[in-house]
Amino acid sequence: MTEASALHAGWSELENKPEHAIGFLLKSIQHTLRQTLDEAMRKQGVELSFAQFVALFGLSCEPGITGAQLARRAMVSAQTMNSALHRLEVDGLIARRPHPHSRRADSWSLTDEGLAQFARARDVGREIFTRMLAPLAPLEIANLDNYLRRCIGALEMLSRPSAPAPDAPDATKRVNGRIPAH
Repeated sequence: MTEASALHAGWSELENKPEHAIGFLLKSIQHTLRQTLDEAMRKQGVELSFAQFVALFGLSCEPGITGAQLARRAMVSAQTMNSALHRLEVDGLIARRPHPHSRRADSWSLTDEGLAQFARARDVGREIFTRMLAPLAPLEIANLDNYLRRCIGALEMLSRPSAPAPDAPDATKRVNGRIPAH
């Protein structure tokens, strides 16, 4: 039994309500996916950290992006991304240029060697994602994608206190802090 599945089993005994375990399960899958991806890349001779892989992915999608933008998209700290970018630059996988619109920022792009290394890493990642989703039917995968996107949207709404929650009753219909019964 893996560490993650042992922890999951322990939590399942404590909380029999799925809504109480969802956050833990999301963190567990993120952690397990990252460990599995790191291990698979090492076995295939792809010497990239998760942050470096994410940086290469971001640069393949948006050549010329800044390090700060990459960090936000990758959901890592600016410090983590700066460290990853520095290592990738030293290894010759990315190139730095002055950003055309900001004197304080650098613009990053993949080198030919970086493109080749990213292609290898992406192939390893595809195998892991395919294996992870193998127990699910195509409709279940589409539903999972939809559910996760909706959860993200709901959490993003929480960070904007002036916006009503999705599908929440209209706040203008409240009387004395309560929604009148119909």
